[in-house]
Amino acid sequence: MKTNRRIRALFVLFLLFFLAIVVRLFILQIVQHGFFQERSSEQRTRIINLSANRGDILDRNGEILATSIDTFSVFTQAKGFAWLARKLPRGEADKLKAEDPKNYIMLKEKKRIYPKGRTAAQVIGFVGADNQGLSGVEIAFDKYLKGKTGRVVTEGDPEGRELYGAVREIDPSEDGMNVTLTIDKNIQYIAEKEIEEQVRASSASSGQLMIMDSKTGEILALASKPDFDPNEYVKFDRRLWHPRFLDPYEPGSTFKLITAAAGLEDKVVTPDSRLKALDRLEIGGKVIENSHKIAWPGPDISVSFMLEQSINTGAAQVGIKLGPEKFYDRIKKFGFGETTGFGLDGESSGIVRSWQRWYKPDIAMITFGQSIAVTPMQLISAVSAFANRGKMVAPYLVKKIESGDGKFVKVNETEIRGRAVSEQTAAQMKTLMHNVCLYGSGKRAQMKWFAVGGKTGTAQKSAPGGRGYLKGHYIASFIGLAPLDNPEIIALVIVDDPKGNIWGESVCGPVFKRAVEATLRYLNVKPDML
Repeated sequence: MKTNRRIRALFVLFLLFFLAIVVRLFILQIVQHGFFQERSSEQRTRIINLSANRGDILDRNGEILATSIDTFSVFTQAKGFAWLARKLPRGEADKLKAEDPKNYIMLKEKKRIYPKGRTAAQVIGFVGADNQGLSGVEIAFDKYLKGKTGRVVTEGDPEGRELYGAVREIDPSEDGMNVTLTIDKNIQYIAEKEIEEQVRASSASSGQLMIMDSKTGEILALASKPDFDPNEYVKFDRRLWHPRFLDPYEPGSTFKLITAAAGLEDKVVTPDSRLKALDRLEIGGKVIENSHKIAWPGPDISVSFMLEQSINTGAAQVGIKLGPEKFYDRIKKFGFGETTGFGLDGESSGIVRSWQRWYKPDIAMITFGQSIAVTPMQLISAVSAFANRGKMVAPYLVKKIESGDGKFVKVNETEIRGRAVSEQTAAQMKTLMHNVCLYGSGKRAQMKWFAVGGKTGTAQKSAPGGRGYLKGHYIASFIGLAPLDNPEIIALVIVDDPKGNIWGESVCGPVFKRAVEATLRYLNVKPDML
């Protein structure tokens, strides 16, 4: 009996053990099959994302500014996946793979290059190691340029060694689209050469030169110095990567053009109005003075003389006549306080406080470009109103976006931002701007074959955090249009913190003259001074 009980007990134990094994096998092979299969696959295979052939960036004439070339990357997965080197020339990649042919694996990848080097670097920007846009046009239009990422899978044995022929494509990439800019490489070269020479000659911190087609709003050149080489961007101070033309600044006396136009449009002054000849003007407890000594022609002056000699106290009188609400409304009609949307990410809207938040002195200070901040694009767009019978054109940087097969094409066209002033006021402003270049501070911008209109600016630099102004630090500028009768070009020159000579007249006027004259000749524009 005892023997039979023992046999039955052993049988029960054996049965339970067998059932446990069956249950465990059921869990492993049926319930958790997917999990372990995935783990096994992960140990044997790896999926690698490969960047698509990124679209080209071209200038308006089809010159390649950014493109992609074939390169080769080497990795090993003998002890877990790891890149050894990426985006090498074929010869270097072959040499590296030869060091351990069994364990080193080579893949073809695309590498971004910039054939023109520094040309328009802050406009074009650059990409990261995985061809993702990081700056400039490269990031602003990344969704068009990047295409569709492809995938390959590699398979190895249990020890991680690659199996022969085990690298295979599982998801093909799709090429990105080409982006054609409004920039003209030749005009860009002119602009960069001129502003670089002036920054060096002035020992300035930086400089910008923008040239725009006044009729269409197409940006022909966006030059900013110092800059960097996007092919080796990591070797440069990251502050040089940033497109300066996105940022606001106090425009100084170039803003007197807006003040004069507002006064004329709202009929608080006319071209024949007389303003008091004042060395000082007190408002709201603040004393307004002129930036230089004025040779007064008498007890009063014209609006034209105010602009020609860039007289702060004269501009302030126009602002006082307008009053805060009217002046603010006109500033807004010129597009200040709103981004232009010209094409790059990060564009500032500037700083334009509502008239209800103005301090008493602001009505005077804003008239000559203090207590307000604008972007270069806002200013150049505002002045386009004087070239287009009162209507502003929106500046834009991208001419078209096109897929390689031609099935997708997006073309940008001229856009009117709105009417800033009447045709009459626009015509009067062209005459006043011409007088600045004939008789006043803009004489150095005059050209032999083309009539010019413009305005100088010399603004104190504001201290960080809005705490007043930095003593001895200025921003010099000049904005103008040519030829006067039928303007083709508007250009803005800005030189930040010039040393020695600080005046927009002498620092920026000659740069405008040389760059715009060369541009008009290149574009074969008919002279209007014959």
